Amino acid sequence: MKNFKVDEDLCVLCGLCAQDCFYGLIELNEYPRITDEQKCFECQHCLAVCPVGAISILGNSPEDSMPLKGSMPEEDQVAALIKGRRSIRAYKPEPLEPERIQKLLDVAWHAPTGVNSRCVHITMMDNPESVKKFSDEIYSRLEDALKENTIEVPYVANLFKMACQQKKENGVDILFRGAPHFIVVSAPKSAPSRVADMNIFLSYFEIMASSMEIGTLWNGILKRVIDTILPDLQESLGIPDDHELGYAMLFGKPAVKYQRTVERGEARVRRVEWGS
Repeated sequence: MKNFKVDEDLCVLCGLCAQDCFYGLIELNEYPRITDEQKCFECQHCLAVCPVGAISILGNSPEDSMPLKGSMPEEDQVAALIKGRRSIRAYKPEPLEPERIQKLLDVAWHAPTGVNSRCVHITMMDNPESVKKFSDEIYSRLEDALKENTIEVPYVANLFKMACQQKKENGVDILFRGAPHFIVVSAPKSAPSRVADMNIFLSYFEIMASSMEIGTLWNGILKRVIDTILPDLQESLGIPDDHELGYAMLFGKPAVKYQRTVERGEARVRRVEWGS
């Protein structure tokens, strides 16, 4: 049940909910109603578009939502946020407060997904002691793999040889960078747009983190370890067998503070026309 409800005292029969329904499932029959609940993919556009707050759905009411008027940042603020975002490779050791982590996750969870499938699976390690133990085990096993020549691709083997040397000789951890937390995303192989969904989620996660002064790092090296070098880690982390692994992302309090945006010039765009 979609629990679609209309406050008849508020509804002005404007029809915006019906006009904005992707599948055209809402009709005005005295008051709005859903004609086929099975086809509704729970986007909640009807709740969001109603100008008088008359519609509730899925147990969510207008009172539970944030009003957009007066709440949206100015475009220059968004530009500063995006252009000021940096990949953080140095973290303070203390963990983030649990409520801040939860807020970050909950906001990023609103990232768009194909046909609103919301299929992204988030695996998180937020205990710094667990992250340290996980890191130690990975380095130990990488050293074994290098000794046994089980990493078949030469440049990949050289990469992890360098990583192990840096950790042993200089105490530099290029896998975790001292971050107290990390997430790995995955999605069912049957999901309609799983790769895009996972990348979009992490992009929203990163931008929201930046607004909260939380540092992040897209971690392709850790992804490779879990995905191909030590694939049994997927089961150990509880990632379902039928899932495709997305990317890993470190996060925590930055140990470095940037003072200004970088500038990359104008976007490279190829403009095209069609037809005569």
